[in-house]
Amino acid sequence: MGVNLPKDRTLAGFQLTQVKQALKTYARTGQEENFFEAKSFASSRMEAAALYEELLERKLIDPKALSYEHYLTEAGLAIAEGKMRRSPLSTARRVLHDLLARIEQMNEHSAPLNVVQRVWLFGSVMRGHDTVGDIDLAIETAHNPAFSDDASRSARLRELVDQAPGHLLYFRKLSWHEERGIFGERRHPLLAGAHIGSDELRRMGVPCQLIFDRSRGGRVDDEVVPRHPDSPGRSNEMDAPRELPDLAPLSSVPRPMDARWMSSYKVDGRIYPRRLFTEKRTVLGSGSFVMTDDTELRWHDWRPSSLKAGGYNGVSEVLLKYHDSWLDPKARDAASLVLRRAIRDLETEIELHIELSDFERPRRLKPALEGPFVHLCGMVAMIICGDIHRQTTRLNERQVHKQIAIVFDASGLPDEIRDVAPVWIESLLQELAPPALDGLSL
Repeated sequence: MGVNLPKDRTLAGFQLTQVKQALKTYARTGQEENFFEAKSFASSRMEAAALYEELLERKLIDPKALSYEHYLTEAGLAIAEGKMRRSPLSTARRVLHDLLARIEQMNEHSAPLNVVQRVWLFGSVMRGHDTVGDIDLAIETAHNPAFSDDASRSARLRELVDQAPGHLLYFRKLSWHEERGIFGERRHPLLAGAHIGSDELRRMGVPCQLIFDRSRGGRVDDEVVPRHPDSPGRSNEMDAPRELPDLAPLSSVPRPMDARWMSSYKVDGRIYPRRLFTEKRTVLGSGSFVMTDDTELRWHDWRPSSLKAGGYNGVSEVLLKYHDSWLDPKARDAASLVLRRAIRDLETEIELHIELSDFERPRRLKPALEGPFVHLCGMVAMIICGDIHRQTTRLNERQVHKQIAIVFDASGLPDEIRDVAPVWIESLLQELAPPALDGLSL
């Protein structure tokens, strides 16, 4: 009895089908690293990052949750478990007819450990709505009287467990045959609301109809009753029915994108360029790192002294480092700089304020306009690309026309690279995201 997801609504430029898949992906592990690498809902890591930021801002996910049951908030669960497709009532009744036929076949000829005793129908199909999202059923089972003693039941149990696919866990094997017998080899999407057991139906205390009763020969067509005979009414422990969260475009200006999406939230901050863009563009070397206060330093041979200052949250402030330890074990070509970002919503434009400072090289080497400096500029350019994408998406959703302006402050860099750094970053931006720069001023 989940919510219906409107087909014409989007979130961060994504269709709700993609948002639903993204939430289900995050719910499986609650780990950003796996989320950014998933290919089922976004074509690139930058798009996945934009959606991740939107899910955070709308409080659809909870990255601080301690258990998988809470990775999604109630609003997130409403979308993750929502229904996108509506089917005619005639289609639902045909699927229900086939289900009851399989149950009859299973009870009589499949020698199941448990037989289906009763099937209760409730929800939109029972009410006769013209279209339905799924079929809400409570399927009550009982021990098969054919295995009345423990020895025969245990023997049949071992047979069924041995027949189940080997990759399943033992307890999953116990229910595999029962679910297969009831729902078939592939459960029809309309049967997503069908559950074995009637505990939830009893706690809900909603009107229902008995449509199958084994003790009376099988299919029946009883009158609708106010609630299940064993239900005392709606339980106080039942959560309120989920409602679709507000999907209206947010009027606020998004914060800067978390720079860690570039590294897919790897514990050491290492950037892997794959999936950063839909096209194969690479401006970063294998020694590029996005470092924050949470970065595990045991993987870093050279640690910039700026790291001791702290406050690197990945959003307003981040430390960028280049050091390919395999090719350069003595860190002769390593370098780092601090990137600070702020966003201002002005009357005619969105201003991205980019501050570059605290350039470092090991052993007090002078800045060099090659090698590590190129990679640092590439990291800055890619992070700005994420900000542009996020801001553009929000402006498009709000149907607001504003220019995006990038303002550089490189006064904190050494004289040798102070003037050239913004120029190099701008040239890389033109290479990485030319379509996104149409409404951009640098």
